[in-house]
Amino acid sequence: MAENTSPLDQLKSFLNQLFQFDSQDLDFGVYKILHYKRKEIKDFLDNLLVDKVKQQLHVLTAEETAKVKEQLADIERDDIIKGWINGDETTRKILEGINKDKINHYLELKRLSTEVRASVETENHIYNHLSLFFSRYYDKGDFISKRRFGKNEKYVVPYNGEETHFHWANQDQYYVKSSETFQKFAFKVPTQSGNMVVNFKLTAAQVEQGNVKADEANYFILSDKPAEFNDDETSFFFEYRPLTDEEKKNIKGNSKQDSLNEMAYEQIRQETQAKLAALNALWKTDDNGIALLLKKINHYTRKNKYDFFIHKNLKGFLERELDFYIKSELINVDDLYVSEAETHFNRLKHNLKSIKVFKSIADTIIAFVSQIEDSQKKLWEKKKFVLSTEWVITIDRLVEYIGLEAATPILEEVIKNEKQVAEWVELFGDENVPKTLSIDTLKADLHEWRKLPVDTKYYSHTLKSMLISEISVEIELDDQIDGIVIKSDNYQALKLIDHTFSSQIKTVYIDPPYNTEKDRTYGKFLYKDGYSRSSWLSLINEVIKCSKSYLREDGILFCSIDDNENYRLREILNVNYGDQNYLYELIWSLGAGTQAGHFTRSHEYIETYCYDKTKLQNFSSPDSGYVNHGALKKISKANPASKVLFPAGKITIEGNDSSFSGEIGGNEKQIIHGTMEFKNGILLNDVEIEAGWAMKNQLTSWLAGQETYDTKGQKVNRFYFNAKGILWYEKERTKINPATILNKVANTKQGSSELFNLFNTDEFSFPKPSALISYLTKLNTDSNEYVLDFFAGSGTTFHAIQESNRDFAQRKCILIEQGDYFYTVIIPRIKKIAYTFDWKDGKPKNGSMNGLGVFFKYQRLEQYEESLENIAFTAPGEATQMALKVDSYLPKYFLDFETRGSQALVNTTAMQDPWNYTLKVWDGFTYDTEQAVDLVETFNYLIGLHMQKCFTKQINGIKYQFIHGHNNANKKIVVVWRNVKDWTLDDYRADGEALNAELKEVARDLLYINDQANVDNYQPIEEVFKNKMLP
Repeated sequence: MAENTSPLDQLKSFLNQLFQFDSQDLDFGVYKILHYKRKEIKDFLDNLLVDKVKQQLHVLTAEETAKVKEQLADIERDDIIKGWINGDETTRKILEGINKDKINHYLELKRLSTEVRASVETENHIYNHLSLFFSRYYDKGDFISKRRFGKNEKYVVPYNGEETHFHWANQDQYYVKSSETFQKFAFKVPTQSGNMVVNFKLTAAQVEQGNVKADEANYFILSDKPAEFNDDETSFFFEYRPLTDEEKKNIKGNSKQDSLNEMAYEQIRQETQAKLAALNALWKTDDNGIALLLKKINHYTRKNKYDFFIHKNLKGFLERELDFYIKSELINVDDLYVSEAETHFNRLKHNLKSIKVFKSIADTIIAFVSQIEDSQKKLWEKKKFVLSTEWVITIDRLVEYIGLEAATPILEEVIKNEKQVAEWVELFGDENVPKTLSIDTLKADLHEWRKLPVDTKYYSHTLKSMLISEISVEIELDDQIDGIVIKSDNYQALKLIDHTFSSQIKTVYIDPPYNTEKDRTYGKFLYKDGYSRSSWLSLINEVIKCSKSYLREDGILFCSIDDNENYRLREILNVNYGDQNYLYELIWSLGAGTQAGHFTRSHEYIETYCYDKTKLQNFSSPDSGYVNHGALKKISKANPASKVLFPAGKITIEGNDSSFSGEIGGNEKQIIHGTMEFKNGILLNDVEIEAGWAMKNQLTSWLAGQETYDTKGQKVNRFYFNAKGILWYEKERTKINPATILNKVANTKQGSSELFNLFNTDEFSFPKPSALISYLTKLNTDSNEYVLDFFAGSGTTFHAIQESNRDFAQRKCILIEQGDYFYTVIIPRIKKIAYTFDWKDGKPKNGSMNGLGVFFKYQRLEQYEESLENIAFTAPGEATQMALKVDSYLPKYFLDFETRGSQALVNTTAMQDPWNYTLKVWDGFTYDTEQAVDLVETFNYLIGLHMQKCFTKQINGIKYQFIHGHNNANKKIVVVWRNVKDWTLDDYRADGEALNAELKEVARDLLYINDQANVDNYQPIEEVFKNKMLP
C-alpha cells in the first residue's frame, strides 16, 4: 500500500479486498453473491460509510468546510477584525462595543475551523483503527484469528476453568474446502468443430527439498512439464509447492499467486497461441479485459487457496473481539489517574466520543460481513437434496426376491441393453459374460448369469420404477438391502441421513486423511496456508461430533491414524465421546515399514471409543472366535453309525456345485443313500446319510431350525459340506478379550495387492486391507446391524462387510465418499465382490463366481458449491425496503429477503411437479446442467423413514408414487407423491376418490401428501420438507 494514501483510502482498499471486489472476474460461489450487490456495497463503502462517520462526529461536509475557510479568510481581511486580532485588551473592548456581531461571527468561524482540523485527525484515527481491527482477522476469504508475533499482542481464548482445555485457531468454524478440483480442473472451450476440453493437472513438484522451507506457503506454479495436446483435449501442468529463493526474486505485486497466474498465462500464451489455432477462444478477453485462460487459472487457484472456512457465529466472534480491542487498544487505564481534571476530562470526553463512533461504524461493517457469512452458513448447514438414486441388484437376488416369471420382463430389457452388457464385459471380462444374450438362454442356465449386476442407471425411469415396485411386492426393501453408498462431502451426508440412522449404527470405522505432507501435497487434504493442523482439526471435529449420534448404546468407533496427528485426534475423541468411553489404542503392524527419520515406521494406530462403556459387552477376536471342524467321527462301538435326513434347501456346500453318492471319505466315512446333488451351492434334494456323527444332537437340532449350542455353551452357527462332500460345522468360541497389538491381521501390502487384483491398476496408495476391517467390525457387528464409514476411500469397508457375511450373517454397510473415484472404483468394486471374492489381474480368478450377490443403492447429494450456484436473487419490493428504512436493509437483510425463492432453499411451489424439481449441478466442467432432483428420497431422509415399499402406479392416467415404511419410533408412515401442476377442482376431486380407495386398507400412523388432497388426517409435504431441510 502506497505511503501517501490517506487512512480513508487505506480503509476503502482493505474493505474492497474484504468484499473481494478484486475478484470481479470470478463468477462462481460466494463471489456471485458479492458481485450481485457490488454497486450498492461499493456505494456504501465509498459514500455512506464516510457520511456516517461525519454525521456521528457532527463534522462539516467537505463543501461546508471549504465555505468556512472562505468566509474566515474574507472576514480576516476586514479592518475591524484585523484591529481586534492585533489589538491589546483595551482596543478589543472598544472594537467589541462598536461591532460585537461581526467579532462573534469571526469567533464562531474560527471555532469551526479549529474543530475541522481536530475532526480530520479524529476521522483518520477512526479509519486507521477500523483497518487495523479488521485486518487482524481477515485473510483470503476467511475470518480467522491471524497469527501474531508481538510479545504483548495476545488473543483471549474462551475458557470455563476446566482442568485442561483443548483449543485451536479456528475451532468455531466449519471446514468447507472440497479437493475435487485440486488434482484436475477442467473446462470446455468452443472450437470450430465443437468443444475442446482444457485441463489443469497437478504434477509432482520437481524441486529439491533444500531449496524450500517446510513451513512456507504453497503456490500453484506452472510446471516445466510440456503441455499435452490431442484432437479433443489439452492439458497444462501445475505444481503445488513453496517458492524457491530464485522464484521469490522474480515475483512482483502484493499477491504472489496472482503474479504467478499472470506469469503462467503469459508463458502458455507464448508457447501455445501460434501452434494451436483451435484454442483461440482462450485468448479472448471479457468486458474487464481479462482473457478466458487467465480467468480460468484465477478460478482454479482461488478455488483451492481461498475460502476454507465458514464461521459458526461470525457476528458474535467479531463483536467479542471488538470489545476486547476497544478495552485493550483504545481505553487507557492511566486515564483513571488525573491531576488537571477539567483539561483531562475534556480530552477524555473527546476520546470516548471517537470510540463510540468507531464502535458504531465497526458494528455496521460487522453486520455487513456477518450477513454474507451467515448466508454461506445457512447454505452449508441446510440439509442437501438427493440429486440421484440408483439401485444395483444381481440377477440371483432379483429372481430370489420376485421369482423368475415376474423377473422375465425386466431381464428381457436388461440383456438387450448394450451399456449394461458392456459394463459386464469391462467388470468381469468377455470370457465371463454369456455369449448368447437371450431370455431363453438365461432361463435355461440361470447359474451362468446369477452374479451379474443390474444397475438402474442404464435404464429408463419407467423400468427403474417397475423394478422397485415388483421387488416391493415380495420383500421389505430396508430389510433386504445390503447397504447405501453416498457420494457427498461427509458432513453433508451425515446431516441428511441423521434422522434415519440416528442410534442405529453398531460400528463406525473410518480411515481419515492423516494430514501428512503427502496428503497435503497431493490434495487428499487441503489446508489454509499456516493452518494445516487447525484446518485438519476443524474437518475431523465436525464429523466425529456427528458420528456419536449415529451409534447405538452398545456401538463402537474405530479410527485409523498415524503418529502425525494421533494425540490431537485423541483430544477430539475425548471431547466428543468422553474419555470415560475410551476403550483402547490398537497397534496395527504394517508388515514392511517405511523410513521415518531415525526409525522405520512399521505400525499405525486404531483409536477405539464406544458410545457408552457401561452398555458394551465383551467381544471375541474373529481370529480365534470361530471354530470350523469336521462333524464326523470314526464308526465304532462307542460311536455307532446312524442315519440322518438332510432336507433340500437347508444345507450348503463350499466350492463348486457337485453330486455325490455311495460311500465317501476315509476313516471317518459317510454313506449316502441315493444321490446328494448341489446347485447354486444349495442341496437340491432330500437325502439320507449314514455316518458316525460327532455332534448328532446338535445336528438334528440345527436341521430342525432351532438355535443350537454345544456342551460348552458355544453357539453352533451352521453345518455345511466341504468341497469333498464331507459334513463340517462352524461354531463360536467363548467370548474373549482380543489383543491390542494386531501383528497378524493383514498388512498394507495385502491391501494394495487386493485392489490391484481387482482392477489391475494401482490407483490408490496404501489402501487398508479388507481383512483388517473385517476383523474389527466382526468384533461387535452381527446380522442386520449397520457399519458406517464416512471416509470410504476405495470402498474397502463394503468389501470387508461382504467378506464377513460369508458366515451367513447379513451385516449392512453405509459408505460416504466425495471423490470422483466413487464411480470408477467404489461402485465397480462392490459389483466385482458381489460376483466373486477371488480376483487376479482384474478378472475373476479361474472363472470363480463365489460372491454373495448384492442389493444396494447409491446416491449423489447436492453439495455446498451447488447450493451457492443455485442461489437466485429477486429484487425486494418498495414496501419491504421502506419498512426496513433502506439504510439498515442493505447491511443486514438483503441476502435473506432477496434469495427466499431459490430452488436450493426449497421452492415449495415447484414441488407441485415432484419429478421435475431441478437444480443446476456440477457436470465436471460447469454448473450449467439442469437436473431433476430426487425429492422422494430426500424427504424419506428428512422424516427419518426406513423405506419398506415403493410402488409407482398410473391412476386415471396420472403417475402416483406410494412410499411405505417406518421411523425409528416404529411409527408406520405412508408418503404419497403426484404431479398436481395445473390441476383443476375436478382433478382434485378425482384425486381424492383415488387416494381414499388406495389408502383404505393401509395401516398407518402418519400420512404425508404433496400439495392439497381431499383426504383426512394428512400432513402436506411442503412445509414439513422446508422446516426439516433449512436450519
